[in-house]
Amino acid sequence: MKRPPRWDMAPSRALRQMAENPWLQGVAITSMTVALAIIGVYFTLVFNLHQAARQVFTGATLAVVLEDGASPERGARIAAQALDFTQVAEARFVSREEALERFSRQLGPKKDVLAGMDHNPLPNAVEVRLNPGRDPGDELIAALGALDGVREVLTARPWLQRLDTARRALTNLAAALGLLLFLAVTMLAGNTVRLAYHSRRAELEILDLIGSSPGYIRRPFVIEALLQALAASAAAYGLVAWLMVVLSAPATLPLGLDLSALFVLPPALPLVLAGVGAAAGLIGAWLGVGRALRVTRP
Repeated sequence: MKRPPRWDMAPSRALRQMAENPWLQGVAITSMTVALAIIGVYFTLVFNLHQAARQVFTGATLAVVLEDGASPERGARIAAQALDFTQVAEARFVSREEALERFSRQLGPKKDVLAGMDHNPLPNAVEVRLNPGRDPGDELIAALGALDGVREVLTARPWLQRLDTARRALTNLAAALGLLLFLAVTMLAGNTVRLAYHSRRAELEILDLIGSSPGYIRRPFVIEALLQALAASAAAYGLVAWLMVVLSAPATLPLGLDLSALFVLPPALPLVLAGVGAAAGLIGAWLGVGRALRVTRP
């Protein structure tokens, strides 16, 4: 007996199966969308945290605070002396007037709080930017602090260390959660395919009796799971994109912070979601149909 063709009818059979049970398709796609959206949110958070850490750690800045009454000429000489250190990429004198103006711009709509001050509390300082990848070590801080006319050296080193620790912890958590969610999507796809298989069990048993191969029976379900996973990936991407728009909506924040710079969609997110969804769908469908065939066949 001639066996049915291998691939030419599989896509149409898969689409027909999906159209016959829209409720099952809706449940499967919705469940996959939620799981993939969680993966997308964590991937986006890790991406933005890595971007922020890269900007912070690349060219870290020190503030060399000058003594009261230090002249701009003294500040310029200290800036020139700071450039003698190999770790330093740029050093620039910032007057107290310029610092106050900059702070006022950062406050944005809240800058009126400065109007009531009778004097400028900010000191003259020298901003020191380090070369990329260089850490403001204790030796550099001590050397800058020992320069004539320097009162103290301010650094964000402890804060940077805490940021790096948080970044590593979140990365590990996202990897572990991503693996668990991938397994969950795989099991979900497998269970959905098994339900679809058992709903068409009589028809599939006839195909088995006429000599259809396991691959011929399996292929429509694999294509069905792949289409479900791709639809869920697209929906999950839209959900994550909407969430980022909501979180980065304009708002009045202190120091002129702009949330739109903190919540940016990774360019690779659509590929990541599609890849994870497709892989989970294919693996789950293949294993699910295989298990169903072993159960139904003597």
